[in-house]
Amino acid sequence: MDRRRFLTTAGAGVAGLVAGCSAEPTDDGSTDTDGGSTDTPESGGTTTGGDGTATADGTVTGTASGGTPLLRVGTYPSFVDAPSSSPGPWLKERFESEFDAELRWFAPENSMDYFLQRRQQGVSIDTDLFLGLAPENLVKADRAVGEGESLFTGVDTADLSNAGAIVDDYRFDPQERAIPVGASYISLVYNQNALDERGVAAPETFDDLASAPYENGMLVPNPQSSETGLEFMFWTIDQFGEDGYLDYWSDLMNNGTRILQDWGTAYDAYSNDEAPMVVSFSTDQVYADRYDQDMARHQVGFLNNSGYAYLEGAAPFTDTDNLGLATEFIDFVLQPEVQAEIAQRNVALPAVDNAELPDDYYDLVHEPEEIVSFGYDELMGNVEPWLSDWSRQIATQ
Repeated sequence: MDRRRFLTTAGAGVAGLVAGCSAEPTDDGSTDTDGGSTDTPESGGTTTGGDGTATADGTVTGTASGGTPLLRVGTYPSFVDAPSSSPGPWLKERFESEFDAELRWFAPENSMDYFLQRRQQGVSIDTDLFLGLAPENLVKADRAVGEGESLFTGVDTADLSNAGAIVDDYRFDPQERAIPVGASYISLVYNQNALDERGVAAPETFDDLASAPYENGMLVPNPQSSETGLEFMFWTIDQFGEDGYLDYWSDLMNNGTRILQDWGTAYDAYSNDEAPMVVSFSTDQVYADRYDQDMARHQVGFLNNSGYAYLEGAAPFTDTDNLGLATEFIDFVLQPEVQAEIAQRNVALPAVDNAELPDDYYDLVHEPEEIVSFGYDELMGNVEPWLSDWSRQIATQ
């Protein structure tokens, strides 16, 4: 019997509560600086705040209240409007209390693609920097704009007072345009109760997942539309190589693995007991503890003792006329106390090694013995063919 299924229905529910740990959108709108959902994806998103006005394409005109310098920061929607504890509103309030400036968020539903499309169309971006840039998105942007050009510009790391504390494994831009600001690890999240009912232990290897005891047991976000799913695909490429990862995915599909549209959809399906395992994040127990969930339903597993590093950076746009203030903002974000607060609110890990978090936080955060992560040079020129081959052979099954 053919058990290969693709589900494309969208979900909100539980995933919306824990959305801070993923750059993937979980709603249909974009967000303004006041934290309200304003628009559909077709409108591109609207920013409001201060005395400035905004058009539906995100172009900001005018100045902030009283002529205060205005910093326009792009990000992904859940960073500012997840219903749990998004860092965005806190970060805005804290930054404005320390600097003579207004911070205005702009969070289009399609995140980084929005800004890249505007650049390709020759339309002004009118945003100073982007916070939440993943390595594969940086590579995508560099390939799209062409050799010798860049969507982003670098900052002088000498102006970043805590740059020396950035975890080396989290650095992903050899040109130092994207400065690491947060991390997590792609992992399995599994329901121990459900596996106990099957009479099986948690899977320990990739091969376990494709074996009979775990038939119809796993949910995976679609790599075509999900950074979580894409980085899980990268993880399998690291494990099986370019010549073997598609065969492995075929084995997964033959074993009843279900591929859902995005991380939010997959996590909601998992929360509704549609399968005992889901590809998610190693910080899942932080969320579970915060909302007094049954921890047996939020167990974290690393396959082959490894986990793929899910990294986020902040990078100024090349066309910004506000590079000095953008640099000050990145310096502010890297401060140990700010990193600690962002990590807790975003259900993630800080990008610096001197952020002090509560002792019990690290009891809930799991880190793998081996960190897997493709660097900039490994991703450049490979993401598109890897994903194209996956789409042709797996998505069409």
